[in-house]
Amino acid sequence: MTTSSAFTHPRWGLQFHWWAVDRSGQVGLFYSAFGPVPIAANTHVAAMDSATAQARASHPEWFDWICHDEPEECPQTHCPVTLDRGPYLFTWDEETDDRYTRFGIPKRPLLAAEMPQRMADAALLVETDFVFERTVRIDLSYPAGRELLSGSDLHRHGNTEPTNDVRPS
Repeated sequence: MTTSSAFTHPRWGLQFHWWAVDRSGQVGLFYSAFGPVPIAANTHVAAMDSATAQARASHPEWFDWICHDEPEECPQTHCPVTLDRGPYLFTWDEETDDRYTRFGIPKRPLLAAEMPQRMADAALLVETDFVFERTVRIDLSYPAGRELLSGSDLHRHGNTEPTNDVRPS
C-alpha cells in the first residue's frame, strides 16, 4: 500500500500510540512510528498521549512485553504477545506490507466501558466497524477523499483468503 499524503503522523519516526474501539466495544492499542494514523488520532494527539501515559503507568505490561520466542520463529516484526487482561495490540508493519498487524491478544479483552474516563474518551475517538478478535490486519486508505479503516481476517468462514469489513469514517 502506498501511504496517502492525506494521512499524517504526529511524530514521524518516533513511537506514537493511538487507541480505537471495535464494534463490540473492545479496545485496540496501536503502535506506530512510521505508519499513518487515523485523522481523529492525529487531530487529538494530546488525548491519545494522555491516555497512553495513564495506561503505561497502570499497565506497563501493555508496553514493556518481552519476546521469548526465537526471532526465526516470530511470524511478524513483533513476537506474538498474550495478555491476561488488556487491549488488542497492533503495530505498523512497514517491512512486509505496510499495514497494521495484530501481535497482542488478550485472554480477557478490555472494553471501553471498563476503562478510566480519559482512556475511554481517547479510544472512542476512533471507532471501527469490525471486531479486533477476528482481525489480523488493518489497512488505512483514503479513496475519494474519505478515510477507510478495513480489517482483514485470514480464516473467516473456513476461507484462507483475506476478506474485508469496511467502515467509512
